[in-house]
Amino acid sequence: MGSKRKRGAKNSSNDVQPNRKKSKDGHQASQQPPADGAVDGAVDLDLDKSPFSAEVTTNDQRTREAHVYDLLGSLDSAERIAAADAVITGLLASEEPALRRHLEKRLFRGLASSRNASRVGFSLVLTEILSQLFGPKALSKTKFPGLPFAIVLDILLEKTKPNGALPGQEERDLYYGQLFGLQSFIESKVLFGSDDSRWSKVMGLLLDLANKKVWLRSQCVWLIVETLPQMGEAKAKETIEQLIKIGLGKTAEGVGLWLGALTCYPDMKMPSKPWSHPLATKSLPELANVLKDNVKQDDGNKEAVVLKAKSGSWNAQLHFVWDLILSYFIERVKKSKSNDAGDLKLFWSTVIDDGLFSKNATEGQKFRGLMIFQKFLQAFAAQKSNDSIKALFSKNLMRCLINQAAKEDRYLHRAATKSLKIVEGIVETEPTSLLPILEEFLGKNGAYDFDQQTHQSTVEKILQHVTSDNVEAILKFLREPVVVAKEQDEAEKSRQVFAGYVFFMCVRRQSSEDESGELQRDQDVVLKTTLEELVKNSYSSSANFSPELSDKTRQVFRNRLSSALAKLTKRHSDYRFLCDAVVTVEPTAIKMSAELEAERRAALKSLRKLTKQSQKEGSESSPSLSLAMLYAITILQLYDGDADALTTLEDLKQCSEKLKETDDAASSLLVEILLSMVSRQSPLMRQITQQVFEVFTPQLSADALEGLTEHLAAEENMKGQQALFDAEDEDMPDADQSGESGSEDEDADDDEDEISELGSDVEFVTLNGEEADADEDEDEDEAQDEAKAKDIADLDVALAKVLGSHRLDQDNEAESSDDDSDMTDSEMMALDEKLVEVFKQRAQKTNKSKEKKDARAMMIHFKHRVLDFLDIYLKKEAHNPLAFGLVLPLLGLIRTTQTKELGKKATDILSNFARVFKKGRGDTEGSTIDSDKQIALLQKIHEEASLDSTHAFARAVSTTSLLVVSSLFTAHKENIQRAAAVYTQTQIDWTLGRKRIQPSFFTDWINWCQGHASTAKA
Repeated sequence: MGSKRKRGAKNSSNDVQPNRKKSKDGHQASQQPPADGAVDGAVDLDLDKSPFSAEVTTNDQRTREAHVYDLLGSLDSAERIAAADAVITGLLASEEPALRRHLEKRLFRGLASSRNASRVGFSLVLTEILSQLFGPKALSKTKFPGLPFAIVLDILLEKTKPNGALPGQEERDLYYGQLFGLQSFIESKVLFGSDDSRWSKVMGLLLDLANKKVWLRSQCVWLIVETLPQMGEAKAKETIEQLIKIGLGKTAEGVGLWLGALTCYPDMKMPSKPWSHPLATKSLPELANVLKDNVKQDDGNKEAVVLKAKSGSWNAQLHFVWDLILSYFIERVKKSKSNDAGDLKLFWSTVIDDGLFSKNATEGQKFRGLMIFQKFLQAFAAQKSNDSIKALFSKNLMRCLINQAAKEDRYLHRAATKSLKIVEGIVETEPTSLLPILEEFLGKNGAYDFDQQTHQSTVEKILQHVTSDNVEAILKFLREPVVVAKEQDEAEKSRQVFAGYVFFMCVRRQSSEDESGELQRDQDVVLKTTLEELVKNSYSSSANFSPELSDKTRQVFRNRLSSALAKLTKRHSDYRFLCDAVVTVEPTAIKMSAELEAERRAALKSLRKLTKQSQKEGSESSPSLSLAMLYAITILQLYDGDADALTTLEDLKQCSEKLKETDDAASSLLVEILLSMVSRQSPLMRQITQQVFEVFTPQLSADALEGLTEHLAAEENMKGQQALFDAEDEDMPDADQSGESGSEDEDADDDEDEISELGSDVEFVTLNGEEADADEDEDEDEAQDEAKAKDIADLDVALAKVLGSHRLDQDNEAESSDDDSDMTDSEMMALDEKLVEVFKQRAQKTNKSKEKKDARAMMIHFKHRVLDFLDIYLKKEAHNPLAFGLVLPLLGLIRTTQTKELGKKATDILSNFARVFKKGRGDTEGSTIDSDKQIALLQKIHEEASLDSTHAFARAVSTTSLLVVSSLFTAHKENIQRAAAVYTQTQIDWTLGRKRIQPSFFTDWINWCQGHASTAKA
């Protein structure tokens, strides 16, 4: 018959405890239908409900039965219920032979089918049929006398009895069918009443099945537990005694039966053995052994027939006893006024922590323990019982959780990470549980650096859900372990972790614009509190810390503060929190001279005035608040010892005064300030300067814009750096810069925008106008190798001169030396000085090479930031006449830059400019644009087109040229004649060979004309 198949490999949805079988939509599948035979919830599928015949004689009858029974096993609950309604109605209206045929050949046999939801559907029909036969209507005595209880039960056993050597899966299906059939008898509620022998027969069959197949034991006993409410207190006590007699007392099933009976009949007097109450304090040690599957059967009766106690193969599904234990403790939580979890803590420590998570526990037992932990945790979270939640994070469990979550190759890694995910979900749903869970994660049973030890981000994620109600308490809890430390190294580590925790709370999820004002206020409180904590620990001394915060730890806080500000400054509304934090902090940890202190006080005074003025303006993006933000950042730089901070404060003071006087020079000064800040390779500076620049774009003058664009023409080398930053380096070579022309180092800014790859037809040129072909990188590598080889050769020559030696491969060329005498001390000293000089010169040469590379990287970074400013301006002020003054500098950069990314970025900026202008050009019709200036600009653009004939530059020039033409045409349609004349002259020069221009330049012009001509005709 082939090899035996593994259980559970097929149709696992049917291989579960029958009492808890659920349909696909999650509804309980084994609910008892109404007594009148109509199934509640049935939908009209136009199924035939007429009586069934005793024999199937026609194709129509065969088709009808096949269709309705196929629907009865459907995964769709609506189809299944409708089919059940049709079968029940038809069978109860049929004659006895028809009902018997369906019981024998359809219903009971169908229970053994593992197809889809067959067992669920067939059990639903059988439950109702049995209720009608043997329930209050007693149809077995009136309409169907040939179908008494014993006969129907025998049919079930006959149709679900394995015969012969069957494959493992088929045998398994038959036993499950028998189990579902017995469940139908129980749920029909016909086992008690006038004839109690019915229950004795069914219970005997359940116990026989449990003894025969150990892997079905828990399901069989669960059905007995479900029957307890039907049998009454006396019969329940008798049932328990009978199960104790056969050896089920000290088993998980026995515990479940005991708890089920006490739940149904709280006042029932239970047998004294094997225990009075499984969850009593004195019973917990033995209960731990029972639930750990490590129990010796001992019920005190030597003559007892012991049921097989051996467990079946390890199963990932939790035993039903844990549901009953959980229900017991939930009821105690509901009844307890003080929310005390003392009993739960004792139970958990004895049974779970010292049992399933003990040092000698198997991986399977630990896995079961983690599943129980997940179940209990979710249940107590739903009850909002924080004391009960805290009781679950016991010592051994936490050790297992940390160890298993740390590495992916560990056996229980997935179970451990799932537990942590559940914790994250609980805190997200119920933020009040955050503090209790944090106390356990970071407390004595956990680790203060919990995330570092588990290699997860659990604490980081749950801290995102801090609220205004618990932020102070959480900060206090997080601060307590790091305030006093015995060892300096321990203090350093824990305090740096604390800085990370404060940072995570500070950058928690920001609310969106459509969220309620109350939620926004809640987040504002959290942001204000955590930001002040970061600033205070960065710059203030505190007597509470012992030992005092070290410079290294303060630097960590400052780095975290900088990272937080980089995230928070994306919203103008958050500026005020940083301003308030800077105003309130006392930099007692910073040593400042009297001059610096005076400047600091003056800057803080200006900051307070600007903040107060911004509140009057009312707008989140007010100029006053933006200037206040610049003041706040510069004051922090002053605390950090930045040499340029004083100069920046003086410039900000002048800028504020000029803005009050509406002086046009204010915008130029502001641009200078922003450029000085953005020159630092800092994500924070980049974010803040762009935000402030965006606020002031409407106020920028032509001079201010020129101050931006003039830097685009600077060379991307040390000479350009000197010209830009007024560097004074007399040793810097004025020429010999051509060696850098072929290099294309990456932008040093780690936060630079990703630049997409250019198409195959995109080309860039060097300063000499030569095309940068595909072999350029290879040539650079060869040049670098040659330069390195030359350096080594020069070093060999220098050393040879000093030492009077030569390389081994130059023996034939070297002169022979007869002087074999040793060197004197003075000669040795002289030789040593010469060697020092040789290596000193080599180090200086190496440093100069590094300086050149760093200078190039810095210039590229600076130009990227300037392009960011220009991009913002052209998007915000696309229809401002001053915007067209930025076109020529951008084209010049595209043509002359050695860095491909800069050229691509400038090209994209011009494309975006054209697109934004086109969207809003309807607003500029009839505008008073200076046509003469635009025509002059158009002519200069055409001159630029002739300076470079590459495809990439031609597209950029064509886009810009048509943008200017569009502005002329939008303002006055008559301007098209002057624009066409410019194109005509350029085309004549191109035809006569005076200018080299790509043909696409003129093709784009023709297409533009054709498009407008089509629009005019329409």
